Amino acid sequence: MSVGKTNPLRQMMINMMYLVLTAMLALNVSAEILLAFKTVNDGMLKTIALIDNQEKAVMDNFEKLKETTKEAALYQAKAVEVNKACDELYAYVENLKHLIIEESGGMEWNAKENDSAYKNMKDLESVTRIMVNNKRGDALQEEIGKTREKLEEVAKSVDNIKKNWETFEPKIIIKKEEAMTPGKTWAAERFHMVPVIACVTLLTKIQSDVRTTQQNINTELLSQIGKLDFKFNTLIPVVRVTTGKSAVAVGEKYEAEILLAAYDSNQQPEIFLSGKPLEVKNGKATYVGSTASQGSFKFSGEIVVTNKSTGEKTKYPYELAYDVFNAPAIISPTKMNVIYMGLENPFSISVPGFRPTDVKASISSTAGGSITPVAGKPGDFIVVVPEPKGQFKLENAKINVTVNLPGGGIKNAGSGEFRLKKVPAPVPYLGSKSGGEISAAELRTINMVAARLENFAFDLTYRVTKFKMVYQPKRGNAQFADGNGAQLTNEMKGWMTAPGAGDMLIVTNIWAEAPGLGNKQIPGAVVLTVK
Repeated sequence: MSVGKTNPLRQMMINMMYLVLTAMLALNVSAEILLAFKTVNDGMLKTIALIDNQEKAVMDNFEKLKETTKEAALYQAKAVEVNKACDELYAYVENLKHLIIEESGGMEWNAKENDSAYKNMKDLESVTRIMVNNKRGDALQEEIGKTREKLEEVAKSVDNIKKNWETFEPKIIIKKEEAMTPGKTWAAERFHMVPVIACVTLLTKIQSDVRTTQQNINTELLSQIGKLDFKFNTLIPVVRVTTGKSAVAVGEKYEAEILLAAYDSNQQPEIFLSGKPLEVKNGKATYVGSTASQGSFKFSGEIVVTNKSTGEKTKYPYELAYDVFNAPAIISPTKMNVIYMGLENPFSISVPGFRPTDVKASISSTAGGSITPVAGKPGDFIVVVPEPKGQFKLENAKINVTVNLPGGGIKNAGSGEFRLKKVPAPVPYLGSKSGGEISAAELRTINMVAARLENFAFDLTYRVTKFKMVYQPKRGNAQFADGNGAQLTNEMKGWMTAPGAGDMLIVTNIWAEAPGLGNKQIPGAVVLTVK
């Protein structure tokens, strides 16, 4: 809060202070968290490459089946439409990734790692500027929605898929999501003040979902060939992700279907995982992978089909990879990088890969405290640490974050430490003056005592409850009076009606109260001399 006219130099210093605070906020994202995002991103890129190889095998089989089945060309044409829609969205996201990386400073060669590295992967401003301020996030949301509509149109053009739409629809993983927080856009929820590497990882996740969706639809199209009136003579093993993503957090469920595309309904194939047989129903087996620890995991096996006429067994090998990562919590104080005791400190807490409503938080502090979700604003919290009485050793407060897992259960998502600080003392004022000289005319306009916090991030108002005033004429004896509340008494106002040059007014022993801080004495006094 400022008093009187704004000083340009002072205002510049205030602006510089907020720039420093923004930088401090960026530093709150640790190097370990940034490295975790990079590890997850690298793992998902490897998974995408593996899905691309499997998708190539699916398209190769369309070509082979065209030699013996006219029907194959019809479904191949639909698969080409799917590929075109998915490739366009994939390229659109890839362009966004390059744009954000270049905006943040680009890449540089890391001789130690023998690889390229981000120049500034913790930069928060570039992502916010491009994805939120410049509306690129809103445009991405619309592109995802348009692609989803195209893919649904292609899939529903096949009668068998349309009849079983309720079962097939979850396999189209990509969808236009809406914001969960009232008053916020989808882009603001996901990209506001997010580090560059976190944004790139989220975009890679979208690309991974695009490729998984593409494979799911084309595999289903391939399996439709021959369902009308004849059997297949070309088969392909397929491993299909059914949990909706190939990268999961520690403790989440990872599930995939293993099936033989276009199988003979009169004969169940044998499906093996690492040499062990799996239960087969309707031509497919289900694999549930372990997610107890983070890292990249692969599983492989083979599908065995027996020729009913010759008894000859044909083996079709398969493999798939998935990534398990620790989703680190991002704990961001909305106003300052400290917790002010006695005040309601706003915080924004999120865990990548989890809905805001599944994120929970608690606080541990030697001074006690509480953390409460803000109603109607998932991901926003209010932290309150009471101001201790008497002598007390202040230690950092720790905010602990957990998430509710989709399959049930709770897991730790990380924690962050924050310094505890007392609210600075307000400055006492008599009218608009905190001290110095005052004219007799201005003195006559004053009718109250105030206490004000200057240049403080919180909108905190103090109310004066009592004070003492001394009127010391240049010639004569001093006069004393007590004030109850902030208003001057009639006696005090009488002193100010005809003051002489050199007369002094002193306000001391000032008490004031503020929400959460109680009623306390303010240090200092106001001394005014009539000029």
